[in-house]
This record gives sequence, structure tokens and C-alpha cells, in this order.
Amino acid sequence: MKNKIDVSVIIPAYNAVETIGNLVNKILSETHVAIELIIVDDGSTDGTANVLRQIHDDRLILIEQANRGVYAARNAALALHQGEWVIFLDADDDIADGFIEKRWQAATASQADVMIFNGWHSSADLYRRAVHRKQPYGATLSGHEWIRKCVTRREWPHYLWLQMVKSAYIRQHSLHFQSGKSHKDIIWTVHLAARNGQLCILDVKDYIYNSNRTSITHRPDYYDVRAISYVEVIAEIIQLAGQEQNKKIKVFFYRHALVEARHFLGLYRKKTQDKSGVEQYFKVKIPLYFLARGIGSFSDLFFFLKLMWKIL
Repeated sequence: MKNKIDVSVIIPAYNAVETIGNLVNKILSETHVAIELIIVDDGSTDGTANVLRQIHDDRLILIEQANRGVYAARNAALALHQGEWVIFLDADDDIADGFIEKRWQAATASQADVMIFNGWHSSADLYRRAVHRKQPYGATLSGHEWIRKCVTRREWPHYLWLQMVKSAYIRQHSLHFQSGKSHKDIIWTVHLAARNGQLCILDVKDYIYNSNRTSITHRPDYYDVRAISYVEVIAEIIQLAGQEQNKKIKVFFYRHALVEARHFLGLYRKKTQDKSGVEQYFKVKIPLYFLARGIGSFSDLFFFLKLMWKIL
């Protein structure tokens, strides 16, 4: 009988040769918790896979695939993971010492379905700021309660590396990442909470997110992709608002959709190149009367009127 695995760590990697070795070595240095480390090399061209092949540890599972994007990479790992809990990491970030064991101990003690931790944003000048500041720290609450608090406090911590999720919860609700190139982590987190399991929120800053201004998300030719992805996020949130099991919190979904529409409009106005194409996609996918249901303040109303003026 195969030994029980406590935590599956999933890392998609694309051209991460400069950072992946340090992160992997930190993870594999942990010996007090049973882990499997699944790394999906998503068509790297810089020798990332070669670095990983030189690491000889039975806990490391390397999947090599043609470049299909970060969400397809995570789905490939989810399909074969065997741990009781799942952690998603990014290949160019850093973690605190004892990261996995401490998270696992907290998760085991909480008996929650989903753990939400905190972390640090780190920029090139080494300035650090907390990822979030308005969460109900120390509380265990339902997914619907968490959605209410996040929307009310205007802080939606959708970063995957903040999360530790029970595998049984993922399988029970057939959770997976939608196809696409950007912002699908928002949809994953919305679905994670909408299934209304128990979430535990801890102000434990154990992860360092390194801002990379040279990444693909900041390339001028990628802004249209991001704008289109925001449209898909907004449409998905509106669809969730209309489901029977979410009727008691549907107004919070509409309010969340309106917040994501702000992010969309910022990209559309200032950075997209094919404005007519993006605009047409928005019109097809987003009924504005659903967004209007999310108006809860004069600021929201002003934004909604501005959105109509820019898009219609």
C-alpha cells in the first residue's frame, strides 16, 4: 500500500530556470510532512526541465507538455495528485522556511475545507507590503459568508498561492481551472467559495510574491488578452449570481462583477490595442442590466454610467 501523502504541491513552470531550483530545494528540504511536488513544465525553452531532471528525489514528479498555458498546466497536475491537501505555487516566487509543514499543521487543526493565508508583495526595490489587510483573520466561516465580507470590504484575495485546499473538496465539487490565458484564478476562487464549504482565514505571511515588470502580463501585446479575460470573468460571476444555490448572496456576486468591470475598463481605456474588438466582445458577453444590479453607492453609479458611455 502506498504511503499516505499529506500535501500535493503544484507548480506550473515556464522558462523559470533562474528561480525554480531554489524553490524546489526549499520544498524538498521539508521532511516532517509527507509531500509530493508536481511540476508541470509548460513548454519551456530555457532548460527549466533540465534543471529539474537533475534533482533526484522520489517526491518530485515532472510533467512535460507543449505550451498550453498556466491553467492547463495546473489541471494536468490536479488530474494525478494524491495528497490530502493541495497548494499552488508560482515558479518565480519564494516561501518561508517550514512553509508546507506549518500550513499543513494549521489546516489539520482548523478542520476547514479551504485555508486562506497571507503573504508579501515584493518589488524590485525590495519594498514589501501585505497582500491583504481587511480579512476576518482567525475566523472560520462559510464560503458565502466570506464572499459577503470580501465584497463588502472591497478586498478579494484571489491569489492561488494564498490557498490550501482539501483534495476531497476539489473532487466533491469537480473544481478545475477554466481554459484561457489570464485572470482565471479569480474564477477558481469564486467557485471555491461559492460551493459554500468552511474557510479558515489566517494572517500568516509565509509567501513572497515577486512582482516582475518584465512578465508577459505587462507586455503591450498582452493587454487585449487580459481585457478579454476580464470579460469572461465578469460573465462567469454574473452566471453564478443566477444559480438557485446562490440566490441569498446574488447581490454580492453582482457587486463583485461590477468591481471586476472597473479593472476591465482601466485596461480597455488605456492599454488595449483592438478597442473595437474588445468592445464588441464585452457587448456580446455582458448584459449591462445585470451589472446595474451591483450598484450600491454613488461611486458605483458614477462608474456604471461611465462604463455605458465608453462601451455603448
